[in-house]
Amino acid sequence: MSLERCTIDSEPPKLPRELERHIFELSATADRTSIPKYLRVAHRVHVWIEPILYNILLLQGPDERRPVRADQLPLSPVDYRDAAFLASHVHHLNLSGALPHDQLRTLLSACTGTRTLALWSPLPRPGPNLLPLLQAMPRLTRLSADVTHLCGGPLRLDIAHAAFAALTHLDVLAAPFDDWRLCAGLARAPALTHLTFRDKFHPSVLRGALAHCRGLRAVGVIWSARKSAVDVREGEVVDVRLFMTICRDWVEDWETSVNGGWDIWARAEAFIAQKEAGEIKASRLWFK
Repeated sequence: MSLERCTIDSEPPKLPRELERHIFELSATADRTSIPKYLRVAHRVHVWIEPILYNILLLQGPDERRPVRADQLPLSPVDYRDAAFLASHVHHLNLSGALPHDQLRTLLSACTGTRTLALWSPLPRPGPNLLPLLQAMPRLTRLSADVTHLCGGPLRLDIAHAAFAALTHLDVLAAPFDDWRLCAGLARAPALTHLTFRDKFHPSVLRGALAHCRGLRAVGVIWSARKSAVDVREGEVVDVRLFMTICRDWVEDWETSVNGGWDIWARAEAFIAQKEAGEIKASRLWFK
């Protein structure tokens, strides 16, 4: 055998470029912690994989109880990414760390393609009105936030704002109202199907939402692990769509949700389906 023939035969096989890309993208999606390694394989792989890194953007502050994973970014992605890139590739955004207000606004302004937003970063009271920034996110359907902060303070509360019009899932942190009349604007959100409140049981609000938000399929109160539901009286609000549960790790549940997993919403829908089918009592509220 000639030396030339031997050299040709010993070359490693080459995959078609589209198949190679599909393999890298599939692997990166299945295990996001592998993405930083793939980014260093080759320039073409970097181009393919980097958007997947930013697809789910979780920005947290320092927390000794939660180690920073390889796929989590530092608190200032806008420092090294242009707005057009963020608008195209950030679909799920979780802001949990303490961000400077100008950086927070810059980030929200840039991520106009966001579909799921968890705004848990601390803000001053009263803070800036962030609703116009959310209104500029036409694909936003899932929101978890303190609505008082979003509106710039309790005196500027505007639940009927157009920013809420396309939402299907709304998780209300630190509900500033205990009377349905203060949040009746929720009935004007035509797409709203899932509504939860954090650590607050307000019968008037729950009854009003169930009666007036016609598209609602699930309404619940989610309690933090360290909170107590002592003010809940079974039977005070009765509706098959009503549920209560405890969340021990909000960030973990959020990540499960954006990855299409078995999150609280999915478990609540299964729980409600059991009540509707008569498998469990319609008046039952709690599930694990």
